[in-house]
Amino acid sequence: MKRKLHKQEMIDIVKGATFLGAGGGGSPKVALPIAEQIREATLVKPEDISDNSNVVVMAGVGSPVVSVSVGYRGELIPALERFEEVVGKRIDYIVPLETGAANILKPLHAGAVKGLPVVDGDGAGRAVPELQETMFYIHGIPITPLSVADSEGNSAILYPVDAYMGEKLARAVTTVFGGIAGLVCQPMTGKQLKEAVIPDTLSIAERVGKAIREAKECMRDPVGAVVEATGGTILAKGKVAKKTEEVKAGFDYGRVFLEDIIVDYKNENMIAWRGSKPIIMVPDSICWLTTDGEPLTNADVKEGLEVAAIGKRAHEKWKTPQGFKLFGHILESIGYKGGYISF
Repeated sequence: MKRKLHKQEMIDIVKGATFLGAGGGGSPKVALPIAEQIREATLVKPEDISDNSNVVVMAGVGSPVVSVSVGYRGELIPALERFEEVVGKRIDYIVPLETGAANILKPLHAGAVKGLPVVDGDGAGRAVPELQETMFYIHGIPITPLSVADSEGNSAILYPVDAYMGEKLARAVTTVFGGIAGLVCQPMTGKQLKEAVIPDTLSIAERVGKAIREAKECMRDPVGAVVEATGGTILAKGKVAKKTEEVKAGFDYGRVFLEDIIVDYKNENMIAWRGSKPIIMVPDSICWLTTDGEPLTNADVKEGLEVAAIGKRAHEKWKTPQGFKLFGHILESIGYKGGYISF
């Protein structure tokens, strides 16, 4: 089934995807202006895509801090055009890499410009810092060819041996492009998509965004509305006491201190601690919402803000040893070397 998305649906998606992005996936400050540029976008359910269709993964890549400062300048479109030139075939559908405000709206914009439907689903059901941390990788879909482009039309076609090397090469090229680029990769058939994708993620984001909007309109507690809409749990609620951050190798690394918990992130939130005990970790999500109902990325979290940290379980597809293993090197760099503790 296909359906058309218009301005209000896209604004709701931005709000919901910001929350569900677990601190990453691009700021709503980048995504909301994109929604203003799109007259209409087409959304299609994975089950309605034919098995022999050509599908491609699409995302913005780079530092969230840089992204907020420069905004979106259409860099996914030359990345897609160069990709089609190289593979010698027209793409039928776009699927977002992840759930996040900008990384859902950018594919919707590219789809609207190029006349392509966008799949109601993505590779992670949350935002992730690296290309290999998706169901597409777990299901063995090759990363190549990988197209990276900036808004000026500068581009590179990469042929990494795996997604780990694809991540390194794409980040290196993105650094040359000034810290932000459009990325197209992982060509697949409709059949492969249906086996690997985490379904309905745009519809879920829309539902969460709508719950926030209606709670604010009716003067109800937006935090409670989000908890109800997502089945999440409040981890802590109060004023951000401290935030530290540095940009390294194209990633934002930092810590947020909120009440009695500490949240560590690499672009996205990776793990939360209460004292020395981890209470939630990837692939489960740690999500931010101000107490008056504004979802936040880590780029938007500031000291003194009144926020709630809400924990949410990952999609069941993540509940495999390989799912957790993909994040192991990040958690070890943060100081956690144990096994997965389910939220």
